[in-house]
Amino acid sequence: MKKILKWIGIGFVVLIVIMVIAGSGKSGNKQTSSSNETNQKQEQQVQEPTKITARELADDFDSNQVAAESKWKGKLVQFSAEVTNITDSGLSFSNVATKQFSMAQISCRVTDKQQLLPLKNGQTVTVKGIVGNQTIGVIDISDCQVVQ
Repeated sequence: MKKILKWIGIGFVVLIVIMVIAGSGKSGNKQTSSSNETNQKQEQQVQEPTKITARELADDFDSNQVAAESKWKGKLVQFSAEVTNITDSGLSFSNVATKQFSMAQISCRVTDKQQLLPLKNGQTVTVKGIVGNQTIGVIDISDCQVVQ
């Protein structure tokens, strides 16, 4: 049983790496975004984030992805969690859901890479960002900032 869980975990990590690589190859032409999206992002940066727990966010997505995206997508949130991976694109938070064998993880894409330099895996940090979609168990948080 432990070997099976180990291989599932390795497969999941490989999937995340592939998703990060695929996401970094997307065109980032900001001129094509509509003015509504720009205004919405500006409003979210000015407003106070909704303070939640990483567990609450993961459990909502575990329970019903469609309902969770309806509730959280596009909202500015702030939470604290233990960092499980630090990459060039940001931070990952695993094992945040209540369910023992949950596939839910949070991927926080950090815009200012300098914020990543002092961090270590296993450290608890507070971040804020805009909730996006969940893909293959990974909840995307964009425009992340480390606030602690």
